Amino acid sequence: MAKDDYFVVAYQLLGWLYSRLKKGETAASAAELMQFGANIVPSYWMFILRTLSDEGYISGVEYTESFSGPELNTSGVSITVKGIEYLFSNTMMERVKKTLKDIKDIVPYM
Repeated sequence: MAKDDYFVVAYQLLGWLYSRLKKGETAASAAELMQFGANIVPSYWMFILRTLSDEGYISGVEYTESFSGPELNTSGVSITVKGIEYLFSNTMMERVKKTLKDIKDIVPYM
């Protein structure tokens, strides 16, 4: 799987949000999300955030249509209980986790 594959990015994002939750950190700000998705094509990043929000895996994402095109307002994004369940029980997420673990075992300093 490529590092920008939807499921890889979704797994990493959900894992990051879950880690923040467990540490008692506040929900991710728009700036933090932009930094997290800095290496992802903006329209693709918007698709990922919108899809995860529409499926109920994250909260804090609002989608609006404007004259200049679709816009996302991402303030206070956090993982939901459904997102935590998806992270740990979805077959594709388990495959991504195994793939990333295997890559880390093969490639040092990852």
